[in-house]
Amino acid sequence: MRIRTEKWLGLALLVLVSAMPSLAATQTTSTAPKQGDMAVSGNLGFSHPLDDSFDSTEGVLTGTFEYFTTPRISWRGLLGITSFDADEPGDTSIDSTFFNANFVYNWEKGKIHPFATAGVGLYDQSAGHDLPDDFDETIFGVNGGGGLYWFLGARWALKFEGTVHALTGEDPNTVLMGTAGAIFWF
Repeated sequence: MRIRTEKWLGLALLVLVSAMPSLAATQTTSTAPKQGDMAVSGNLGFSHPLDDSFDSTEGVLTGTFEYFTTPRISWRGLLGITSFDADEPGDTSIDSTFFNANFVYNWEKGKIHPFATAGVGLYDQSAGHDLPDDFDETIFGVNGGGGLYWFLGARWALKFEGTVHALTGEDPNTVLMGTAGAIFWF
């Protein structure tokens, strides 16, 4: 699973980087989201467990869909994948696929819109062969954090975000995630 995750992260990064020049040339004026707008984003970043049993920072790939009930408030669904390397036993990992439902509040500051987010999620964790079966489980979690939208066009922006995920179940129980990507309004 780890090699497959790295291939998907590399492919997504290649698509994002190759699309940026053409997207930057389209528009230069900023249009803030309006009531009823929807948005999608693709994001790459890192995940770092804050538990003693895990010491590595791994890649994370996420995609989001947002619906704006007001220009300042949106509701977001996020789907993501990451993997965690366990220190012991042996060389094993825990692959995690997760779905989060979040509330997002953003402040308009011209081309920069800082935001805060909080939500709940389900995390499907699959353990490597060296770990006990109880590591294979779907667990509940809560998350919170913030970031900013940096408008570079009329209906798109770069998005930078940091979140902390507190999970139930076996380790890792707390995960720090940071992502960057592009978001498109329609």
